This record gives sequence, C-alpha cells and structure tokens, in this order.
Amino acid sequence: MIKKRFTILFIVFIVLASCYELKGPEKPENLLSKEEMVNILIDIRLLTSSTGSNRAVLENNKIVPETYVYKKHKIDSIQFASSSDYYAFYIDDYDEIYKKVRDSLKLLKELFEKQEEMELKEKTKKDSINALKVRDSLKQFKKIDSLRRKLINKKPEKGLIQPVSDSLPQPLK
Repeated sequence: MIKKRFTILFIVFIVLASCYELKGPEKPENLLSKEEMVNILIDIRLLTSSTGSNRAVLENNKIVPETYVYKKHKIDSIQFASSSDYYAFYIDDYDEIYKKVRDSLKLLKELFEKQEEMELKEKTKKDSINALKVRDSLKQFKKIDSLRRKLINKKPEKGLIQPVSDSLPQPLK
C-alpha cells in the first residue's frame, strides 16, 4: 500500500517537475507580423466560406483557396504554419489577431449589406421610373388612336381621297 502511494506521488512529482519550465516555440526567422497574419486569415476565411456557384467557379478555375492566398501574400505554407504555431502559444497575441479578423469581417459584412440595400433602392427607383414611362407611352398611343379616329370620321373634301394608313396603330379595345 505504501509502495503504491509512493509510486503515485513520485509520478505526480515527475509530471509537475517536467512542466515547470515549459518553453514556448522558438521565434521563427520568417515570422509573419500580426497585421500580415490578420490579412492572411481574412483572405482564407473569405475564400473558404464560398458556397454554391461561387465554390463551383473556384473549382472550375482549379483554384485552391489556401494556395491562392499563399501566392497572393508571397508566403509558403510552412511559414504560415510556423507563424501560426508561434502565435498560438502566446494566447494573448493570438486572441488579438483573431479579434481583428472578426472585427474586419464584421465591418466588411456591414459594408456589403449597406451596398446591397443601396442597390435595391436604386433598382426600385428605376423600376418605378420605367413604370411611369410605360404609362406615358400608353397615353401617347391613345393620342395617336384619337387622331386616327378623327381622320377616319372626317368627311373628305371634294375631289380628295380619304387618308387611311396601315402604319397607324390599331385602336385600343
């Protein structure tokens, strides 16, 4: 019994002693700055969130989102992974990066929603203007029709043939 307790205490002591001086990863030589990490993570998030037809466009053009982002920012996957591992160990820095990413994506979403709302208002305005134009063209059609009736009902002067043109629009019924 004493042997079991001693063994358990010894194992606990070894575990605690080994964790005492837990060292973080070494700072990579090509560490990405926090701002670069924010920009890269935003781009990755935007590209990987595409669905439906947008996903099909990416696949048809043989674009792999991560590879595209690495080329855009002139980095490689190892540099990104080592920088991500480094910042993940220092949780405060990592949290700061992800807060910026989240805030940027939120602002971008709000911007696109405002733009979509403005486009909808503009489309509604154009549709209402076009509807007025259609009504105006009907009034003009009625004017032409009334002129045609006047011409048909007008008694011809002596020696003249009554003018009736096939090119005039037909009356509204």
